[in-house]
Amino acid sequence: MLMCKSRYRLLFLAVLSAGIVSCSGSSQKKDYWTDLDSQQLYIGEDIAVAPTSYGKVRGYILRDVYTFLGIPYGAPATGENRFRAPQPPEPWEGVLPTVYFGDSAPQRTEGKYRNTDQTFADHWNYDDVSEDCLRLNVWTPGLDGNKRPVLVWIHGGGFTSGNGIEQDGYNGENISRYGDIVFVSLNHRLGPIGFSDFSSVDPKYADSGNAGILDIVAALKWVQDNISSFGGDPSNVTIMGQSGGGAKVCTLVAMAQTGGLFSKAVALSGNITGAIDSNYSSGLGEYIAKKAGGMQKLIDMPWREYLDFADACAREYNVDHSNGMMRGAFGPVGDGFNIPMKTFYSDKNCNSNNIPMIFCATSGELSGSERMRPAVTAKASQDAPVYLACFGFNPPLFDGKKGAFHCLDICFWFRNTDLMLTHTGGGARPRALADKMSDALLAFMRTGDPNIAGLPQWPRYTQSEGATMYFDDECRVINAPDAETLKGALSIQ
Repeated sequence: MLMCKSRYRLLFLAVLSAGIVSCSGSSQKKDYWTDLDSQQLYIGEDIAVAPTSYGKVRGYILRDVYTFLGIPYGAPATGENRFRAPQPPEPWEGVLPTVYFGDSAPQRTEGKYRNTDQTFADHWNYDDVSEDCLRLNVWTPGLDGNKRPVLVWIHGGGFTSGNGIEQDGYNGENISRYGDIVFVSLNHRLGPIGFSDFSSVDPKYADSGNAGILDIVAALKWVQDNISSFGGDPSNVTIMGQSGGGAKVCTLVAMAQTGGLFSKAVALSGNITGAIDSNYSSGLGEYIAKKAGGMQKLIDMPWREYLDFADACAREYNVDHSNGMMRGAFGPVGDGFNIPMKTFYSDKNCNSNNIPMIFCATSGELSGSERMRPAVTAKASQDAPVYLACFGFNPPLFDGKKGAFHCLDICFWFRNTDLMLTHTGGGARPRALADKMSDALLAFMRTGDPNIAGLPQWPRYTQSEGATMYFDDECRVINAPDAETLKGALSIQ
């Protein structure tokens, strides 16, 4: 389905200007592109070609960063593949052009382009939407034998919307060049297409309630098998997500089958400590299948018709049933074999025990920070270190009334403050904070510890002390064992 709103109206111009700003920071790393008189873009039949398990792919080189967009990591989730665990893509002959972002997963995109300040600030990047959405993107400084740390970015949007480049701040070019890392982002199935549980209807759909999260697992397995061809180290992978992406990160950390696929994790402005009860999800699946007249009817439905049908069924079913979750009827299911039924991080004998994590919320969403405490506290009970942060930068836009709003911090972590101008205003002030935050992230990726010379000492989080790194023009550590203490500390600054 072709969406009439092109994601490149602002994105294309922004990408072309992403690297032309000089940086006043003291870092000796190669930073934003400043050589404006040299050719910046290279593309051709023999340029930026890399092998994968399924065939060769061809991207392009933009300002010294090799860029590959829309690489298939799974087969189209259409027909008999709908509602099933991801299947591998068909191998291809020759060289596959991978120079444009893949389709977004089936979702509703109406209403994202109203003439409002919110549209101006976020200008969501959407184009085609289809079930051929299992694609990922790679930015890397080199196709060589170097073993660079790998960052896998998981988009937000709850479990119902979003894509790997929905905001310009998700672009991996600047952090890849500056940090000498490989940056990966991806699309995966969402909403009723990705999380309808038909396990009680037919055993062949045993994984249907978690198909969307299993897509991400498949992408992480692709990274393990292929990232060395892109100059990355499969033994040093960090996963990172924001909002719904943060909840996906928390879920992936808790899953047994992700052991060895990544070694560190970062959850921004979103978290989860448990999955949907399987009795609820399977009961809803039975209700949907019965009302439709069988599974084949559901498989044959156009995806948009199925979204509307499944959501209507959920509203009816929820009159007498509740999943006990805040995130709606369709999301990860605690089935006991893909995802634990019990509270996440409650067992030190699980893989999660060895995964260091950073959690961060913005000061404009302190209610979200309060909701994050159970996940932070649960993870801190395990042996691996946990670090907590709060982002407080107030951009000089919209009369300064927005504060540190949801999504604002993303472009700081990835050094995209001069790319996501409608969030930051651009210039030296946000860039100075981006220097510190991106350096902390890069240190964490390499060592599991975010401490750097440019920040105050960032202690591990403990429930008794609640050490919280506050990111703003002046960064400081606040001891806040609960959200109310943090709110109080911020109100008197």
